[in-house]
Amino acid sequence: MATQRLVIPGIVKNGLVVPQHDTPLPEGAHVDILIGPAEMTPELQAELAQWEQASDEAWAMIDQWEAEDQ
Repeated sequence: MATQRLVIPGIVKNGLVVPQHDTPLPEGAHVDILIGPAEMTPELQAELAQWEQASDEAWAMIDQWEAEDQ
């Protein structure tokens, strides 16, 4: 049986993905949800980069503490 990849745009509403297209989907169909990059302001990108760096530093500290306890 050949499989065809079909892209149906959707939007999240109240935690559920709602298709934005009238293509009928068979009951029980398995779907993959791919989340594309969101548009972010430079300020938000900078803040997320700072959080990522802080996370990396925190994990490094945890790894160091665990190594010292052994």
